[in-house]
Amino acid sequence: MATKTIAKPVKKAVKPVKKTVKAPAKTVKADVIGRPEELAFTCAKTADDHKAENIITLKLSGLSVIADYFVLCTGNSIPHLSAIAVSIAREVRTKMGVRPRAIDGTAASQWTVIDFGSVIVHVLSPKMREQYQLESLWGDAPKVDALKFLARKSLSGDQ
Repeated sequence: MATKTIAKPVKKAVKPVKKTVKAPAKTVKADVIGRPEELAFTCAKTADDHKAENIITLKLSGLSVIADYFVLCTGNSIPHLSAIAVSIAREVRTKMGVRPRAIDGTAASQWTVIDFGSVIVHVLSPKMREQYQLESLWGDAPKVDALKFLARKSLSGDQ
């Protein structure tokens, strides 16, 4: 009769893994800060700094519950569209501590929407801007000259 040898499982010593947990970045939602006008103007200024064309800020408060402001701007190429969208999200986060709720679309789709809650930024190619005519769709909304507002604000020393 042959004897069977049963191998016993070998227990290895397991070292506890220390997890490093980073504290979440302190950011706030655009709705909470109560400054949608300043947020819209910062978006428009950043688009202008990155050579976006035909920048229009529409004041939707009172007309729609979607947002308080739309910022519309045009870029001339896929890299230009991408640079504008990325720069707006980065600049708003840096200056105001606000992250977008969502970013939809890509530069390749020729239309990127950056949703800050109370402010929605549309970065479009000339073709998409012509095709969808958002200014006409929201024709009842007053246009706000964001760049003149920022110039007055910087001259007066408000920060």
